[in-house]
Amino acid sequence: MDATQYKQAILQTLDAIGGEVTACADAIHGYAELSGEEHRSAAALEELLEHHGFAVERGLKDLPTAFRAVYGSGPVRIGFMCEYDALAGLQQDDVPCQQGNGTPGHGCGHNLLGAGSAAAGIALARLVDQGLPATVVVYGTPAEETLAGKTIMVNNGCFRDVDVVLGWHPHNHSEPGEIKHKAAAAFTMAFHGRAAHACNCPENGRSALDAAELTNIGVNYLREHVDRDCYMHYCYLNGGERPNIVPDYAKLWYMVRAYTYAQMKEVEQRVKRIAEGACLMTDTTVEFETLGDTHDNRLNFTLSRIVWEAMEAVGAPCFTEEETAYARQIAQHAGVPGFTGDFDTRIVSADRTIKIDNGSTDLADVSQVVPTINMFAACFAANTPMHTWAVTAQACRPSAHRGMRFAAASLALAGARLASDPESLAAVRAEFEKER
Repeated sequence: MDATQYKQAILQTLDAIGGEVTACADAIHGYAELSGEEHRSAAALEELLEHHGFAVERGLKDLPTAFRAVYGSGPVRIGFMCEYDALAGLQQDDVPCQQGNGTPGHGCGHNLLGAGSAAAGIALARLVDQGLPATVVVYGTPAEETLAGKTIMVNNGCFRDVDVVLGWHPHNHSEPGEIKHKAAAAFTMAFHGRAAHACNCPENGRSALDAAELTNIGVNYLREHVDRDCYMHYCYLNGGERPNIVPDYAKLWYMVRAYTYAQMKEVEQRVKRIAEGACLMTDTTVEFETLGDTHDNRLNFTLSRIVWEAMEAVGAPCFTEEETAYARQIAQHAGVPGFTGDFDTRIVSADRTIKIDNGSTDLADVSQVVPTINMFAACFAANTPMHTWAVTAQACRPSAHRGMRFAAASLALAGARLASDPESLAAVRAEFEKER
């Protein structure tokens, strides 16, 4: 088969399974399970893959909601990755204005990501049935939002069984993967003090809340003295129970980001020293717990070019007037500058220039051990702000399903080329080895 025949076969498969894939994506959208809790979401993907002939290993070491699904036994091993965790507080009713109940929601589109990657794997598996010399491996990777899942899996030896990993992410534009993400650490700081009556004998108290607040004040002063591309975000997980009791316990959740892993680790240590200093000031103690720790990602321009050519061959998704009108209503209610509700139907070229993204992903740790791509596919209107209700509101709409299909077809077509063209795979591997 040539490239045109591969594309036709892939599109036929995606048409045939489109209803199943969409139903899976929408079911996961409804489940909206947080990191590490994605039991029903993982099961939905496992059942979909199993139904199409994959041998599924459920519950990988240390991660009950991770899985590995395998089809075929060919010499070229093509990997795909499913994500399926949601975000706290972003549930959204099926209306174009913010209306939720405070429960988790898919404000990053991982319901689409998981189902779309599974669809790409199934489409490639049907080509294996027709003689493509490949083994298809679909990994279920939970807890991306806490930057933990894939890092744990890499440390446990996962992803070393494939020659390449083809990943994607739903987004507000389409891009072939020349995106640089920041290294990041996520950790908690639990402060311990001594409780006391807040007015009768406050001198007996040692306020854990004071330590937490002084930590945040110190970190906010630190912002002036780090590289402008470094970010530090935090929230309170616990700040005491009653105002008339000196809190003996408080807890913060921090994330620290920078463009290199070494720089990120330096900033992380500075933040932790500030917390230790706050404890000296308040006569309290602090305990640190790492939730996630991920590198900046390694790019592979050869692989980006292959994916870009596949995206061009498939053709960018188009969106209807009705879909645009709905997105414009969302934009009107969101009130975010630049977000108008119009869709971006372009495909960004693979021109070997690095595009900067301030976000982070544990996919970066996978890119340290195997050539990896992370293409973007337009599932939401242009400039839709990620991690907001505006994404949740679009992530179960026909426009999002169309972008998911585009991603699945593009990745499956890229996989077919890599499996059928030894020179392309060798070039991807050579760039990976050169940059190590």
